[in-house]
Amino acid sequence: MDADVLVVGAGPAGSSLAIRLRRGGWRVGLLDRARFPRQKPCGEYLNPGAVRALARLGLEAQVEAAGVRIPGILLTGPDGTSVWAPFSSGFGLLLPRVRLDHLLVQEAVRAGTELLEGVRVDTVVPGSPPVVLARAEGHALRLRARLVVGADGLRSAVARSLHRLRPPAYAYTTVGASFEGLGCDHPRGDLHVGPEWYVGAALYGGGVGNVVAALPPRMMREVRDPHAAFARACARLPVLCHLMRKARPTTPFVCVGPLGFAARRAWAPGVLLVGDAAGTVDPMTGQGVYLALRSAELAAGFVDRFLRTQDPRALVDYDRARRRTFRRIWVLGRLLQWGMRHGLARWFIRCLADFPALASWLVGAVEGT
Repeated sequence: MDADVLVVGAGPAGSSLAIRLRRGGWRVGLLDRARFPRQKPCGEYLNPGAVRALARLGLEAQVEAAGVRIPGILLTGPDGTSVWAPFSSGFGLLLPRVRLDHLLVQEAVRAGTELLEGVRVDTVVPGSPPVVLARAEGHALRLRARLVVGADGLRSAVARSLHRLRPPAYAYTTVGASFEGLGCDHPRGDLHVGPEWYVGAALYGGGVGNVVAALPPRMMREVRDPHAAFARACARLPVLCHLMRKARPTTPFVCVGPLGFAARRAWAPGVLLVGDAAGTVDPMTGQGVYLALRSAELAAGFVDRFLRTQDPRALVDYDRARRRTFRRIWVLGRLLQWGMRHGLARWFIRCLADFPALASWLVGAVEGT
């Protein structure tokens, strides 16, 4: 593979970065351990910031055709209090990751990216140039480029190579599945907040949707069966319990975790990290895809500068810009999680119900819109 940049991971961060770099004239290789289309556990929600990021890639029409529009989020508390929080600008989309990721990968290939699927990266050796050691179909690969970008998610092999993987603080485990028979006939996005846990629902209409619970370590220890823990969490949230009273799973339950806040330095000599590889956030606010797309958008300009000048300060400046850009989201997310852990969920949702404009502002602020 002859490339200026090797991007490890073809999710939203990696594929969107590859698209931008190819359009800028650079030779790009895109590696992923999976073969596309592939299933990916996710809340299946794009906030307005993510939709706008995709529009800046010229892909708004394609993603809107593949998904379902929603104008806001329904927030509910542990006592059944509900508040509708419309987006202050734009619209969100409900879209399965299998469709979103495949669409982005196809666009990257159309732009001229060289895609290698079924490639498992073992380690990355930073330097000038950096080296990627990987395996594909039992064969060892040794790949070089002027820059390696780690976009390989929560358990990033690239971040692990740089000794940047740290366990997130107060880590949640998500448990979820797709359902039919849900008590909602129209498209809607929900966030149901409990005393220590929360549940997101992407409701596509016609009783079909995706429901994912984020459960704290204590609940996972008390109820070792993830399906039983999911059912217990849903049963203790009145609005969600009513929504799911006739629901039937149509896919197996999937567990993902631990998830939570874990910031990392996002560069090393010849190596850059984007998306979840550069640091994870608590999934409560549902902006994971937005952060992936926006971090790739930020990175593209600094990668271009690095390739033109070979000045390592471009990588340092990217890390600083990323922290400045996402600081407000990180702080608000941590505050929301702290409040939930300290029994403030009921009070919080009631306050939002009394001041609906505050709910709309908060949704926009947390989601970078």
